[in-house]
Amino acid sequence: MRVCAFGSSSRDLDALYIDAAYELGRTLAEHGHGLVFGGYDVGLMGAVAHGVGDAGGSVIGVVTEGLNKKGRPVYPCTELICESDLATRKTRMTSLADAFVTLPGGLGTFDEFFDIVSQVKAGELDAKSAILNVGGYFDPLVEMLDRATATGLNSTDWRSNCDVFDSPEPLAAWLEA
Repeated sequence: MRVCAFGSSSRDLDALYIDAAYELGRTLAEHGHGLVFGGYDVGLMGAVAHGVGDAGGSVIGVVTEGLNKKGRPVYPCTELICESDLATRKTRMTSLADAFVTLPGGLGTFDEFFDIVSQVKAGELDAKSAILNVGGYFDPLVEMLDRATATGLNSTDWRSNCDVFDSPEPLAAWLEA
C-alpha cells in the first residue's frame, strides 16, 4: 500500500511532532508500505520520509517548480516527480496513494485533509484517511467535525472513512483492516 502523508513543512517544530512523524514513517515501512509525500526534506514531511527511508521503504516525492525555486531541500526519494503548481501536485499525490495520513500542520495540511475527506464523501475517491493526533493537536478539529455530524450539518459521519489515532502502530493496523 502507498500511504500519502500530509503535515507541516515548518522548520522550527517541537521534537514531539518530529519524533511522531519519524515513528509514523518507520512504522509504515515496517508494515511494508511505501510513502507518497510533498518531496521536501523539511518539517514533518521530511521526518516521515526519513522514517520510511531509514527502515528501507519506498519514498515517492512530489515537488513543485515554484517551491524548488525557493531553494527548499529535496529528500533523496526513490522516485521524484515535479509538478507545475500546488494544485497539480496535490492531484498527483492523490492519484499515487491508496490511503492518507494527516499529521499536525497549518493551512496547507488542513487543505489537503479536507480535500481528501471531501472527495471520499462525494464518492470520487475510495480510500481511508487517518489523523495522527500528536499531543492532542487535532482535538479541536475532531470536536468540530463530530459536532457537524451530530447536528446534521454534515450529511454523513466523517468517521466512516477517517479515524483518529494517538500513535502510529494502531493507525497502520487500521489502514490494513
